[in-house]
Amino acid sequence: MSVQQKRTASYILREHYGEIVEKVGTFCIAKGPRPLKDIIRDTKLPRDQVQKALCCLIQHHFVTFEVNKRNVTLYSALISNILFRLRAPRYIYCVKSIFGYTGELIIDEIFQHGSAIMSTVVDKVARHLEEDNLDSDEDEIQVCFANLVKNHFLQRLKPTRNEEQSMGNSSYNDDDLYALPPGMNLQGHGSKRKRSIADEGQTTKRQKTGASYTASAKGSELSDDGILWQVNFARFHQHFIDENIVTVVTKKVDKFAGEIVKTMLKLSELARDPLSPTLQTVSLHEISQNLSVTPKMEKAQIVQYLSLLTDEKDNLVSKTGESGGGMYCINMQKCVDTLCQNVIESIVQERFGSRCFRIFRLLLLKKHMEQKQIGELAMIPSKDVKELLYKLFAERFIALQEIPRASDYAPSRTVYLFSVNLPQVSRMLLEKSYQALGNLMSRRETELHEHRRLIEKKERVEATINTLKAQHGEETSEEAIAELQELIIPAEQEQLKKLKLTLAKLDQSELQVDETIFILSQYISSH
Repeated sequence: MSVQQKRTASYILREHYGEIVEKVGTFCIAKGPRPLKDIIRDTKLPRDQVQKALCCLIQHHFVTFEVNKRNVTLYSALISNILFRLRAPRYIYCVKSIFGYTGELIIDEIFQHGSAIMSTVVDKVARHLEEDNLDSDEDEIQVCFANLVKNHFLQRLKPTRNEEQSMGNSSYNDDDLYALPPGMNLQGHGSKRKRSIADEGQTTKRQKTGASYTASAKGSELSDDGILWQVNFARFHQHFIDENIVTVVTKKVDKFAGEIVKTMLKLSELARDPLSPTLQTVSLHEISQNLSVTPKMEKAQIVQYLSLLTDEKDNLVSKTGESGGGMYCINMQKCVDTLCQNVIESIVQERFGSRCFRIFRLLLLKKHMEQKQIGELAMIPSKDVKELLYKLFAERFIALQEIPRASDYAPSRTVYLFSVNLPQVSRMLLEKSYQALGNLMSRRETELHEHRRLIEKKERVEATINTLKAQHGEETSEEAIAELQELIIPAEQEQLKKLKLTLAKLDQSELQVDETIFILSQYISSH
């Protein structure tokens, strides 16, 4: 837990949950496990406010608690979950691209509450769809929810240690995390109940082909009291890594090779050991049967692509046997290393230029090299090489090792070898990325504070216009609306336009920095 991570987590809490929650959360991050009385004393907040803030943090899984041997409850922060909150739009978009608008609403509802009961989520999503004048069949919503659980994007909330002891269950099986409530059953197809639509005065009945689950009871009749569901961050991260791997392979070879690797990843996505450096082996027959590419590829073509991938110097795919037409596996460790290396190389090129980029890649390939060798192989003059190497060394992108030929360590009899320590560079860049992320959030906060009066004025005008439209409908005169809009003078409109553009740039920058943080974090956690 670094200083910049703490700073970024503090900004996230203040932006999404307010100053009181931010103050309590920051204290828990900085001080570690502490009892309630210490939090009240050091934050100097009223007891009821601290208790409400802790309830909010626990509900969103930002703070956990346990009772020690003295029967005192200690509260401690989970900073990783707080930092994941900034990635929420990416999680929601991922679900939308796979499960559609209904899946987006389900994930968004769970994110807003931290954890929620399935029947409650289904009811709220159904009301939201009705407001949008869309089909709000609760059975379809339950099917979507069940598919999210089936694909491990949602999981049950694990019971606390005290709850396990009270239930007499000392161990909680991982399979139980993805067990549906008793009111849901696994079927291939199933008839759905009819749901009356009051607005249309008729009933609707749809049969969703290929559905993995169907509901055997109404959402209100599901026996899911006390069963809370939360977002499974690890599954989303696995999906993001898989997408990045497919992108890398597609750029290196072509889209057909990317589809083959995507199929291999898909075959093992739910039975994957996060600590294993390789995925489970899959046969050529399995790849051929599950490959969904147009036009259909023959086995001979698939073998050619797999041979090409296994012969690559990055060794992303390995052949492990000959049974089933050939057994292949993906080296996840090599894939993550390649992703991290690509990110760092792009940073070097952007910051220092193409010549430093050549030097950096050369050191990655050759491991240890002298200055003279680097100049010759990179085709850069000796004077320039010396300056570029010093620049990279000063910024801690490369390391220097001294190998003396004599015991006196005289410079003339010492060999100086340059190298790249990728884990060390990754940690350094991760710290700088969190610093940049904190700076972006601070800048956005400053921009909003400076234009607060103007934003409030615009909101008041828009609220007045909406009130008029609600009272008089479409009969509201255009003149009245125009008069209200003229309250914001052209100079203020120009300021608002610039503010909107600035905030959009800051949001885009945050997403790009978060992508870098994600890749670097995955690399560091795998080493």
